[in-house]
Amino acid sequence: MKRVLLVGGSGMLGSNIVVSSSAFDLYPTYLRNRITHPRALQLDISDRDSVLKRVEAIKPEVIVHAGGMTKPTACEKEPAVAYRVNVEGTAHLVEAARGIGARFIFLSSDLVFDGSAERYDEDSPTHPLSVYGHTKVEGEELVRTGSDDFAIVRTTVMYGWSSRYTESLAEWVLRGLQEGQDLSMYHDQYRQFIFINDLVAAIFELIEMEDPSTSSGRGPLNETILVAGPELRSRYEFAKRLAQIFGLPKTNIRSTSFDSTPQAAFTSKRLRLDTTKAARILRTPMRGVDDGLRAMVALAEEGYREHFNRIF
Repeated sequence: MKRVLLVGGSGMLGSNIVVSSSAFDLYPTYLRNRITHPRALQLDISDRDSVLKRVEAIKPEVIVHAGGMTKPTACEKEPAVAYRVNVEGTAHLVEAARGIGARFIFLSSDLVFDGSAERYDEDSPTHPLSVYGHTKVEGEELVRTGSDDFAIVRTTVMYGWSSRYTESLAEWVLRGLQEGQDLSMYHDQYRQFIFINDLVAAIFELIEMEDPSTSSGRGPLNETILVAGPELRSRYEFAKRLAQIFGLPKTNIRSTSFDSTPQAAFTSKRLRLDTTKAARILRTPMRGVDDGLRAMVALAEEGYREHFNRIF
């Protein structure tokens, strides 16, 4: 059973890793939002000494970095804090991972691209529009130059169930519809929404995976991978499909233009990712929106959400 240090264990992705990680000896970290887990620990990644001491004490075989400042709007408001956490914090983790020979899995974003190209793959030049995107580009470079064994996962807008500390796009839409709110959804901003449980399964594969390019299947990974859903959809389309699948009325879902929002200045409008490489090296298929939303319904019926209540 591999020992894994999960940075950002109380976040949207991190919380799903925590509740699904029985195959690993997991050490989840948090900063403010406490986790009720036997091996949870508080960690400020911007504190280099603390990071080095914690990692040296635990000696994980893999570090999954899913933490940091993940909201682009917050990063625009506090760029110095975003740099300290997302760039300097990543540098500290990379240094610690290299010191003990751990694999480093870094969660990056499709927002490293500006959306001007028709399609992006792993070799496409980056050109972020936002502070958040810039911190991810710098973090990626730190990982590539400072790690001996790494995977950089560029992903996109996630949806699914999560802990009480976070709210995915699907949960936000679902709550709004259940409360009878009017929801203004962009009809002209497009992303390849990813079902969070599929992303978790992909990360678990990368934790275990050996070098897929060698005949022996052994050695460091050292891959950058675009992991996203197979469909390019607008938020308006997403909300309509959610209402249909959850059996809720669509009348309160309003169509609005992304161009009319302040975020249009620093967030890409259309991002199509070529996920051919992910499909080649990962066994986990990424579900389309309809299948992912149906899986959310099934998970709720199976009691999946109760796992969060016990841990967060």
